[in-house]
Amino acid sequence: MHGTGRGEQRAFPSSAASLARARTWSMERARAARAPSEVVDTVQLAMSEAFTNALRHAPGTETITIRVVGARRELTYEVGDGAAGALPRRRAHREGLPGGHGLHILDAVTAAWGWRPQPDGGKVVWFTVRW
Repeated sequence: MHGTGRGEQRAFPSSAASLARARTWSMERARAARAPSEVVDTVQLAMSEAFTNALRHAPGTETITIRVVGARRELTYEVGDGAAGALPRRRAHREGLPGGHGLHILDAVTAAWGWRPQPDGGKVVWFTVRW
């Protein structure tokens, strides 16, 4: 199960204005782990999708928490929100239409991804990058 081990964590206000800061913080963690630039780019895209999904599907949540756990040539990012009712699910592929592509993008660009409920309510969507 993901979510074990030590890592760095930061909470961001649940607002669209926090998206750029969340991406930047996440990319800085990848650079600090000496990830190659293409992996940093993957983190940027994957975090954009995961954080945006939390914003869109967890209304009323005050903060979104990001945690990153590293291993040798691998980082796992966890995006936590307080909305237990809005569980992640893939939508049917809708080519050319906006929305509904986030989890398909995580499938395409990360080594692995998933989600789990949080003990105090809410959920965590996680993704792993490797190099």
